[in-house]
Amino acid sequence: MNPHEPHERDTRDRPGAAGSLFPERIRFVEFFGLPGIGKTTASRLFANRLRQLGMPVDEARQERKGLIVRQMDRIVLVLPKLLNREFRSLAARIARFVAQGGQETPIDVLRVTWNLCTVAAYIEEQRSRGGPLMVLDQGLLQGFFSVLLQHRDRATSEPWLDILSAFGVEDFVFVDLRGGIDVAHGRLRARGDRVSRLQRAAPDRDVGLRIMAERAYQRITAEIAQRSDASGNAPLIVSVDIDSSISPEQVADRALQAVFHACRGWHWAQNS
Repeated sequence: MNPHEPHERDTRDRPGAAGSLFPERIRFVEFFGLPGIGKTTASRLFANRLRQLGMPVDEARQERKGLIVRQMDRIVLVLPKLLNREFRSLAARIARFVAQGGQETPIDVLRVTWNLCTVAAYIEEQRSRGGPLMVLDQGLLQGFFSVLLQHRDRATSEPWLDILSAFGVEDFVFVDLRGGIDVAHGRLRARGDRVSRLQRAAPDRDVGLRIMAERAYQRITAEIAQRSDASGNAPLIVSVDIDSSISPEQVADRALQAVFHACRGWHWAQNS
C-alpha cells in the first residue's frame, strides 16, 4: 500500500468525497520550528499535497495588511470571546505567565500576551465554525516560542504546558521541523523580507538572539517530550529533520507521511 493512501479503517473517521487521511478528531495541523526553518513554505506545500489527495483543507496565512488594519481585525476577533468566562480565564492565565516570566519591557509583555490571546481566539473561532482541516504555520507553539524567546527563567505560577492543555489540543497535530539554528539563520539571510525579529536584530545582538531562540525552541520540545514520558498525555507531535540539503517539497512529503502514520497509530491504539 502507498504510505500516502488512507487505510479503509481510517476513511470512516471523517466523511468526505474522497475519505480522509486523518481521524475525525484532528482539526488542526500546526508547523513549528525556529524562525527561518521553512514553516510557511512547508505548510503551504503540505496543504497542497492533501488537496491533491482529495482532502478539503483550509490554511491560516498572514495577510499583508497594514498594522492598524491588522490590529483592528484582531480586536474584532478577540473582544467577543472575552464575553465568555472560560476564555477570560484563559487570557488571564496567559497574562500572568507572560508577566511573571519577565520580558524586556512592559510593551513586550503586552505585545506577546495580546498575540497569544489572538491565537487562542482564532482557534476557538475555527472550532465553532467546523469545516475542513486547518493547516497553520503560526499557531500555539509558535506563540509560546515568542513568549519564551525573551523569558528570563523566573518562577511562574503554572507551567506553559498547562496553559497549552487548557487550549484543548486534542484536535491538534504539531509538526516539529527539527533543524539547527545555523540552518535556520542561513535561510533567514537568504530571504528578502524582514519579518522575523532575528532579521531585524542589530549586529551586536544577533548572536545573543540566535542563542535565545535555540534555547526557547529546545525548551519547548524537551518539555513536551518530558510530559509525554511522564504521563502519556501530551499533544500529538511528529518531527521532520531539516538540513541545508533538503528541499521544501521533501519536507512536505515527509511531514505528510509522518502525520499520517502518527494519526493512524493513535487511531488503532484507541480502537484496539
